Amino acid sequence: MNIIKSFSLMSFLTLLSRILGYIRDLFFAFIFGASSTGDSFLLAFRLPNLFRRLFAEGAISNAFIPIYLDLKKKNKKVLEAFSTNVCILLLAILLFIIILAEIYMFNIIKFLAPGFSENLINKTSFLASIMFPYLVFISLSSFFGSILNANGRYALWAFSPIILNSLMIAGMSLSYFQSLISEIVLAWSVILSGIIQFLVMFFWSYKNKIRIKNTKLKANPEVRKFFKLFLPNILAGGVLQLNQFVGIIFASSITGAISWLYYADRIVQLPLGIFVVSISTILLTMLSKYESENNKKELKEKTDIACLLMTAFTLISMIGLFVISDLIVDTLFRRGQFGFGDVVATSDALIMYAIGLPAFGYIRIFSVIFFSKKNTKTPFYISTISMLTNFLFLIFLTNKMGHLGIALSLSLSGWINAVLLYIFLWKYSYWSLDKIFFIKLLKLFFCAFLSYIVLSISYMFVLYVDNFSLDGFTPKIITLIFLILIASITFLIFSFIFKLIKSNDIKKMKLKNIFKEKENG
Repeated sequence: MNIIKSFSLMSFLTLLSRILGYIRDLFFAFIFGASSTGDSFLLAFRLPNLFRRLFAEGAISNAFIPIYLDLKKKNKKVLEAFSTNVCILLLAILLFIIILAEIYMFNIIKFLAPGFSENLINKTSFLASIMFPYLVFISLSSFFGSILNANGRYALWAFSPIILNSLMIAGMSLSYFQSLISEIVLAWSVILSGIIQFLVMFFWSYKNKIRIKNTKLKANPEVRKFFKLFLPNILAGGVLQLNQFVGIIFASSITGAISWLYYADRIVQLPLGIFVVSISTILLTMLSKYESENNKKELKEKTDIACLLMTAFTLISMIGLFVISDLIVDTLFRRGQFGFGDVVATSDALIMYAIGLPAFGYIRIFSVIFFSKKNTKTPFYISTISMLTNFLFLIFLTNKMGHLGIALSLSLSGWINAVLLYIFLWKYSYWSLDKIFFIKLLKLFFCAFLSYIVLSISYMFVLYVDNFSLDGFTPKIITLIFLILIASITFLIFSFIFKLIKSNDIKKMKLKNIFKEKENG
């Protein structure tokens, strides 16, 4: 397996999904803006999405893949029995959660949004009741996606969010042109996309001879081991989403805040989704494989490359968000019901989120190292500490900074989480910074700092030159692309200057040698 090749494929598919996601959010901002109706739908949509991210985007694969790869070398029947039992038990748990949530949905929304009026709570709980069963379909899709990932097939799971974004775009278009109730059509689009995603993953798994057998349900040692890893993984892998949800409770009392934070989060999720999630997904499979083979050299090498790649991508993304956040939000969303005040509020929140961008990346990478060692207790305890610190930051900062305090709280608690994870990685001798890695890390930060200066000067030049105007969508998008290219090219040039990237490796397309130390070096 080649981490660069797999990462490139996943990143391309994720980028395509994120582009459609932007189009989806553009439609949403045009129709709803930052209104109370927009806040209502976004909260209702976040509820199944919270569980999706807890179950589907981390906990299932993190707990399942290491055990699956261990069993794959032993007995095919035991492997199939393990997969079947886990699938059935997961389905039972999910159905129980959905029934419970549907019964108490009004009370759940009332707790999550104490600032909502009773009418808005009723509306939100109705929308959430429609969308919540999406959790079953997307979690089962994740289960089959985990099996495909464990077999080195990453593409389809990276492709599956395209289905959700496409159907939501279609739903909003239909409701707009046919004068339907947009939020209700949108809610049913979410459910339909979940069904299609599940069917696509199921039949593709079947085509690849991955079977769920009709076997007797049995909680054998492997299944018990899975749930022993799975349950703490829910919190350990989803602390970012849980902290965001706690922030919603504080944001519900500020009209428009849920929407501002949502749009800012969507922009921050672009580099996280394209780079960090792709790297961590592939890294988990690789580390689990080398862990089972006790190949310490490969473990260290792949972890170093993944951390440096993640650092490079999040740093260049962070400086871009620092400098041109207002231009990004204005270009992407300012139209229809989304006005100038919404641009300012969203871009300010975006800067607060950007502070924690590298930390969110480190959390994903460091957690994967723990999960490959089948150690979920340590990330679980650290995640609990992170949630408590986030809550304390929220109490202190929200009163002083409003919705910006909510975003900053998430970033600060993210850095605390990342630092604690690294301390315990070093303590358990799982992975640590060596001299070579540390020097490269310093060089990356210095390259980012120099790129920040160049990008800031370039943006000021654009703003203050009299002959250049940013009126209209076309000048804005051209300027945005131009500034992104400047930041990226500048970062690459400085990486060449400081010998982080070697020109011979680029010319010969030896991408696997990027950030890799030569044997004689």
